[in-house]
Amino acid sequence: MLINDYPSIADLEARARRRLPKFAWDYLAGGAGDESGLLHNRAAYDAVRFIPHYLPARKPPQTATMLFGRSYDYPFGVAPIGQNGLIWPRSAEYLAAAAKKANIPFCLSMVGTTGIERIGRIAGANAWFQLYPLRDAGVTRAVLDRARDAGFSTLIVTVDTPAGRRTLRDQRNGLTVPPRLSAHNILRMFGHPEWLAATARAGMPRFETLLPYLPKDADITGVSALTRTLMAQGTDEKGLEVVRAAWQGPMLVKGALSVHDAQVCRAIGVQGLVLSNHGGRQSEALLNPLHALPRIRDAVGGSLCLTVDSGVRSGLDVVRALALGAEFVFLGRAFMFAVAALGKAGADHAVELLSIELKQALGQLGCFELAQLPRHLHQTAASKPSK
Repeated sequence: MLINDYPSIADLEARARRRLPKFAWDYLAGGAGDESGLLHNRAAYDAVRFIPHYLPARKPPQTATMLFGRSYDYPFGVAPIGQNGLIWPRSAEYLAAAAKKANIPFCLSMVGTTGIERIGRIAGANAWFQLYPLRDAGVTRAVLDRARDAGFSTLIVTVDTPAGRRTLRDQRNGLTVPPRLSAHNILRMFGHPEWLAATARAGMPRFETLLPYLPKDADITGVSALTRTLMAQGTDEKGLEVVRAAWQGPMLVKGALSVHDAQVCRAIGVQGLVLSNHGGRQSEALLNPLHALPRIRDAVGGSLCLTVDSGVRSGLDVVRALALGAEFVFLGRAFMFAVAALGKAGADHAVELLSIELKQALGQLGCFELAQLPRHLHQTAASKPSK
């Protein structure tokens, strides 16, 4: 009866915090700088209010969504999470299996700790691959070829990492992957026996996808080390064109928040965007995607599929984003809270919980088709996007 014991993502978050060592919890829950970006993201969703229609004839809400010629059962999916095995071992495998079962997308991060081929076997075409810009075009092509051969259907290219970030919790913890076996960290691990046992069974997390391309005897103990060896500091239009030429399927760009960047992406043949502020992890001063969404929609019309992430915590939040014009919504921390709280069972529970909340929100509004959500939107002064 998980729905009674953990009826919200917040309940799963509380249990996850108790089960994780401090360095793993801080990596999952923390943000950049003073972390005010996390509060801004939450406030953006809380400000969205609705006008219900109680008198229409009742019928089951329709939640299926078509993206790039493929139908998904719900308008939400699992966002890419880097270093996910540090948070909970085999979390990517659990979430990929749950996504396949529920027929929603699962996005594998290039800097995740489960390899492309394993996720392809689990999720098939429900698997999407998230690429960070790489220095070597040959390595880029090799990685994308592996994703294609493993059955991944869609590519997401993240562009919002042009400079190092200041995640102060991680700096204070001296975060590495795998975690350093310092006396302090060992005490933290033994203080969380469930995490320690799961890690012992799975093995220490490594950047599985990138291992074939690392220099021999490279000391790779975190994303900063990858940046020194493989990853580029951001990309530009030319870099995106190289990736576009190397990937034949649908491609989205993640991190765009400006009309200019959206128009550049459209010009080079990108099919969609994931409007994102990286969950408040790159900078605390970026606007929430909900505030960028109307302007970008006005600029590109229906020529790009506009999806969002950053700050989403419930099925109601998914409804809020769709009402403002998003076509699809991705959740990252919410799914990881669930797996960290309950292991494999948490992945399925998160999908069930979000789907229940989504349907309840639609039923409460008297809205039975996702396309009709904007007419229920109440634009108060607090919820109007800034210009």
